[in-house]
Amino acid sequence: MGLFTSKKQEPLPDVVVTLATSQDTVFRPDDTVSGHVTLSTPFPLTPQAVEVSLWGESKVWIRRSSSSSNNSTDYQHYRDNAPLFTVTYNLFPDPHQLQPGQDYNFPFHFRVPEGTAFTRPECYRDPTEQPYTVLPHNLPPTFFFGYSEDIPDNAGVFYGVTARLIAPGVGVGKDVEPVSSTIPILFQPLNPNVRFSPSILRHTKNFTLASSSLTGAEPSKIGFRQRMHDRFSSQTPKMDFEVAVEIPARLNAAQEFQFRTSFAVLNKGDNVTHIPPINIKVLDLKLLDFTFFRATYDWSASNTMSGWQHKNYKIYTSPGKPDWTEHVYREKKTALNAIPESHTIELQEVPVVGEKGKKEMEQETKCDVWFNARLPGQTVPSFVSFAIVRAYRVKAKIGVEIGEKKFVYELESHVQHLGS
Repeated sequence: MGLFTSKKQEPLPDVVVTLATSQDTVFRPDDTVSGHVTLSTPFPLTPQAVEVSLWGESKVWIRRSSSSSNNSTDYQHYRDNAPLFTVTYNLFPDPHQLQPGQDYNFPFHFRVPEGTAFTRPECYRDPTEQPYTVLPHNLPPTFFFGYSEDIPDNAGVFYGVTARLIAPGVGVGKDVEPVSSTIPILFQPLNPNVRFSPSILRHTKNFTLASSSLTGAEPSKIGFRQRMHDRFSSQTPKMDFEVAVEIPARLNAAQEFQFRTSFAVLNKGDNVTHIPPINIKVLDLKLLDFTFFRATYDWSASNTMSGWQHKNYKIYTSPGKPDWTEHVYREKKTALNAIPESHTIELQEVPVVGEKGKKEMEQETKCDVWFNARLPGQTVPSFVSFAIVRAYRVKAKIGVEIGEKKFVYELESHVQHLGS
């Protein structure tokens, strides 16, 4: 027997939360979360309350390090725990004694809210800092970025149901924390894209082609000497043209989207008599996702790697220091397949009215082609919250070949909202 002994923890009551739905059910605003709390006790017990809460929160943990002259390393920890909402009911409004050997079931049901009513302007150095918000907003989806909640540089949005047994003298640990049980739930916001008419973002770039192929010469038969002449001669047939790419402004996960690439002649010299076939090819197509998160300095944390928090953390807080803020920005690329990979268009001869009112045949000066692509099914919807933001862009690399001359147009198109 040692010099110091601790009192053995007596058996505690058991609290279990059970949902009426499967654990992979995804809830949306106005859905009902229902189930029951099961309570059993090893001894006669008269609880003050049996509380059950539906809640949502976002959590961020960022770690930085600095070395001193004596080769030691100090760690600075930045944390942000932002409540989104909490709804709590007492399932045991009339206290009475519960007996051991029995299971007591308390049913519950909640309505899932659409947004948070909280504001947090005092929590950050710059309340207007983009791309975040400090105002009430729609609830973000269930989300996690990082390797683990136990490893720094992570950010997450979590939802769940927690039951607590409130009884005098009954609890866990030295602080007699209430016996509790939590079960996580999955949440997705409503898709706002269904309320908007389809819209596109148009991106353009101008190019110039100078080549004898614009006179109808077969590109493969243009020799080296002629190509050098074309390059330096002011008499070389020349054409200015525009390549435009139109990409939807709003996209949805697991759905196909179409985007259009168009070609248009802006002007051409008098010696341009024929435009060769045009090959338009998608050289590369990616979905870029951007994750931003921020947190203020955690004055309750130790300077160790783990950043454990002092129990008496209130004496370490410094509410006048929200300017000690750290940010993390991460970008990830997901390759998309374009179908078809390329189109070849031959501009047709069409009748036009000439200067003297006579009908003449002239080659078309514009055309467009369509491509299809699909987003992955597990793509997280875009969202903006207090300390975490998820945003997207579509990156495209389009190749245009005319008369064996190749032109490349690279662009990034902002996705106004990516829905679920």
